[in-house]
Amino acid sequence: MTTGATLLGSDEPLQTAYDVALLDLDGVVYRGAFGVAGAPEAVTAARAAGMRVMYVTNNAARAPQTVADHLTELEIPTSAQEVTTAAQAAAALVASEAHPGTRVLTIGGEGLRLAMAAEGLTVVDSADDAPTIVVQGFAPTLGWRDLAEAVYAIRAGADYIASNLDATLPTDRGMAPGNGALVAAVVHATGVTPRSTGKPQASIFHQAARRSEARNPLVVGDRLNTDIAGARAAGYPSLHVLTGVDQITDVLRAVPGERPTFLAADLAGLARTHPLPEWHGGAWTCGTAAARVEGTTLVLTRTDGEVALGGGSDPTEVSLDEFRAATAAAWTATDAVGPDHPRSGDAGGSVLPADFPPLRLASE
Repeated sequence: MTTGATLLGSDEPLQTAYDVALLDLDGVVYRGAFGVAGAPEAVTAARAAGMRVMYVTNNAARAPQTVADHLTELEIPTSAQEVTTAAQAAAALVASEAHPGTRVLTIGGEGLRLAMAAEGLTVVDSADDAPTIVVQGFAPTLGWRDLAEAVYAIRAGADYIASNLDATLPTDRGMAPGNGALVAAVVHATGVTPRSTGKPQASIFHQAARRSEARNPLVVGDRLNTDIAGARAAGYPSLHVLTGVDQITDVLRAVPGERPTFLAADLAGLARTHPLPEWHGGAWTCGTAAARVEGTTLVLTRTDGEVALGGGSDPTEVSLDEFRAATAAAWTATDAVGPDHPRSGDAGGSVLPADFPPLRLASE
């Protein structure tokens, strides 16, 4: 039986199968000021195995050196050359279209201004300086006056670019408004929708791959609609980890354009092999795990019997192999009925219902 799912298998650890890891930061390596547990050890092990690292972030507020310093403080020694930001991607786009009269109003942090200056662009501070383009990126200090300058310039005819459109940003206290939330205020006031240069656009991943001289890169992220969708747009395989935004149920219900290639709990998954789910005996199997979909119900087969999960079920712990088998089963069932089928349309494109219960990885 074939499947439209994108899960692949790897008989060798990912850190030796791929030469460069294009790592997301927020929710993968750190949350705000604090590191994700086990991330320093995982990165160190990957480097020791020969894998190089390039950090790819949608956060345009900080300069690459500032990001590198933060990572180094978290016991992950990093140079500025190992960081690619959405600000750099935005600056590259502006520079590619620039003419002698191009004047850029940056709404964001120091990283955005430095990226524009590094491309030789003229940066201005106010809409009164007649900017020809507004570039907006996230900064925690942005306020009404900053957004107002953007609105004045855009309504006067300036083009509009956003470094990224992430609605939320993971912090050590939980989810906070991201650049997309602030961009929405400007869009609402101007009626102008910006072009975006960060994830999930393919260009930021291609830029990161070129800078790291990657021949066979692997994207690692926690967000399906940015990290994983961007990897697919760029044509690169991806590893989804559960330390940030999207969790197991989100992966099971992922639309085709946001489906990862490999699954892991965290960055330690780089050091492991990844078995390929296979169709066998009427179910998707992975190791000793087995899963199938009946209607809108996910059925896990265990040694002590079957567990049926559907709308309204209680939260359930699953093994990593059960996660893999269930993912293959859910994606295959969804692809079989098609996106316009009533079984998938009401659930956002998945046969699994919108109230499908949260699943958690059992401790290994």
